[in-house]
Amino acid sequence: MSKPDQAYLRLNENSDILNITGYADRWSTRPGEPVTFHISTNRAEYRADIVELLGGMTDPRSTDLPVREVGADCDGVHPGTVQHTDTGSYATLPLPEHWLAGGAFTVQLRFLPTMPQATHEQVLFHSGESGDGDGQGHSVKLAIDTDGRLTLTLRGALGEVRLVSDVELRSGCWFFVSADHDGSTGRARLYVAQTSGWQRRAQRDIAEASPAPDLTGVRAARTYLAAAPTLIDGRPYLDSHFNGKIENPRCYGRALDLTEVEAAGNGGKVRPTSLVADYDLGQDFSSGRLHDLSGNNLHGTLHQAPQRGVTSSGWNGRHTDFHSAPAHYAAVHFHEDDIEDSGWEPSLTWTVPAGTPPGAYALRLRAGEEVDYVPFFVRRPENSRAKVLFLVPSFTYQAYANERLFESGLQEDFMVHDMALAPQDEFIVRHDEVGKSLYDTHTDGSGVAYSSRLRPVLNLRPHYHNWLSGHVRHLAADLFILGWLRSLGEDYDFDIALDEDLHREGPALLARYDTLVTGSHPEYWTRDMMDSLTAYLGDGGRLMYLGGNGFYWVTSVFEDRPHLIEVRRGNSGTRCWDSPPGELVHSASGDHGGLWRFNGYVPQQLVGVGMAAQGWGEAAGYRRLDDSHDESVAFIFDGIAADEVIGDFGYVLGGAAGDEVDRFGFDLGTPSNALRLATSTGLDDRYQITQEELLMTAPGQGGTENELVRSDLTYFEIDGGGAVFSTGSICWAGSLAWNGFDNNVARITRNVLAKFTQNE
Repeated sequence: MSKPDQAYLRLNENSDILNITGYADRWSTRPGEPVTFHISTNRAEYRADIVELLGGMTDPRSTDLPVREVGADCDGVHPGTVQHTDTGSYATLPLPEHWLAGGAFTVQLRFLPTMPQATHEQVLFHSGESGDGDGQGHSVKLAIDTDGRLTLTLRGALGEVRLVSDVELRSGCWFFVSADHDGSTGRARLYVAQTSGWQRRAQRDIAEASPAPDLTGVRAARTYLAAAPTLIDGRPYLDSHFNGKIENPRCYGRALDLTEVEAAGNGGKVRPTSLVADYDLGQDFSSGRLHDLSGNNLHGTLHQAPQRGVTSSGWNGRHTDFHSAPAHYAAVHFHEDDIEDSGWEPSLTWTVPAGTPPGAYALRLRAGEEVDYVPFFVRRPENSRAKVLFLVPSFTYQAYANERLFESGLQEDFMVHDMALAPQDEFIVRHDEVGKSLYDTHTDGSGVAYSSRLRPVLNLRPHYHNWLSGHVRHLAADLFILGWLRSLGEDYDFDIALDEDLHREGPALLARYDTLVTGSHPEYWTRDMMDSLTAYLGDGGRLMYLGGNGFYWVTSVFEDRPHLIEVRRGNSGTRCWDSPPGELVHSASGDHGGLWRFNGYVPQQLVGVGMAAQGWGEAAGYRRLDDSHDESVAFIFDGIAADEVIGDFGYVLGGAAGDEVDRFGFDLGTPSNALRLATSTGLDDRYQITQEELLMTAPGQGGTENELVRSDLTYFEIDGGGAVFSTGSICWAGSLAWNGFDNNVARITRNVLAKFTQNE
């Protein structure tokens, strides 16, 4: 079977790129709460122990980490096992077991294939018994064969019949299909018609067979959309996944006559007699529920997070929001590589003991000479307070989860170093079952809009060197900031929270802290997070934005599935794929997708700076500007000479200003009282201005040619006591850690923190 052979069974090999990996059921926890780990290895046994991550890697040639061994009750040697993942989205429809037993039925639906000629059969509808190894049993199956033809297969007690339509299935076109069986006459019929697009002749075909297998007494144990059941080594899987959209399937307990079939194909009404189920896929867009309108309450369930809020066959461009015209969005887009939950069996659990200090932790896994880390974060007890909150940019981690843009090669022109892949990168491309990131595209070419944390995230590892910069990024870079906070001692007690904590808990979370410190790349924020930060600053809170490319993409969380986030790229901004026409609105929240810049929250208005450019050439330092000599900001530059270059060193690209950088700009809403303290000393032409800054394509957009390609250090105060300090660069964290936190970047950062927490 195609999918299991390709995705699951490689871990059974004796040797792989990585021979042990896993994930935690939660990324955020507190003392007294359990964390469950799911581990897969092809080794007979493995050793596990809990460690605290004390800081980041400073040597790009080494994966050594400063850690503290916690001494947990789950530490020790454990038996190894290979875990299995059932990737690909589908729906289960709880039709009565007897609905086929009368020997007569009709199934109707509309579908839009996105890769009609695949290397495997693609099932649209399957009802019946699971059967043995081939997964078919006595059943009814609508599927697209490898030649791109729609087929109807009926399997009964005395044999099977297979009908094939002559209609050419084209990607991006809608088709109507009606399949029926009349037990009284022994006839089976497959009716297919193209319902969208231009064609020279009517694309309609009717295939019939008589006599067809007798289905009397067939038990419909399971009914599926977009996949079929199979067994491999005695394990049940869903296979033969469909890539494309399905709209409003209907099931009848009788064979409709041809007049009724054609009426349904033209959007007309059919007599509701013997209607078993009528699924409206244009409701509850944020859920995994499919509503049955037949009155029989046979509501279906979506699995592995296929995409909702997508246009259906009736969409005509007059409505671009499913709220205003849900009937135009009565479809679900299924993909063979969707994944919401790896579904691995629990391997071990650790309940965080009372008194565990807040910080970044990991389950360290060792199999032979191989080491992996499964990270998670410990917060203070719920009613505890601290002066400082470090906000872990977990939605950014989730958006980049298992990103594989290195396959495109497009970034190599922007890189100063030769691209080298870490073992984690190679594992990702060899094991599709770990899923993709919001930067990737599905097998059918559509953009990945949903990302889950309930799976192994191989590039979310503290010992991972990022292929893009050749150094650390995301979690591994944020460990520099955490290490710096820890180095300050007890006078600067801090707590940790994740993006998902802020999204869920809102302003009440931030109100417990004097100062909020961000990670190096807080790119993905929800509206609730934006509102909470705005309220916090207005109430006197202080923000240290120690990163770049922050507050950039509109992000949503599925409230009934907090492990799942959504991003729609829209049609502007620096992006890897475009949202299709009519599909910019988030199914999870109803927010309009794309950049916050075009959706009510301009980063410059919020934190003084916003995304200006990206590139992975040599990073730069900062030179002080006139505003840095204003008396009101003397505290920031205490101990810094007037002509001193700030951050012309660092563990990431060699400087404090680099990777993705933000600029100050009154033109984009930087507060009028904001001070532009310093600016990057010069970025090369590997750094290019962001797409949203350009109205028309033009030459001369590199760092040596366009003065907007820069990183700015910014400070402003807010009535009521609030204040914002922004560094405008992802690389700031790498310079912060330089020389054991003894440098001018660390001095400036500490000066600001001392003022914000009144620890002067």
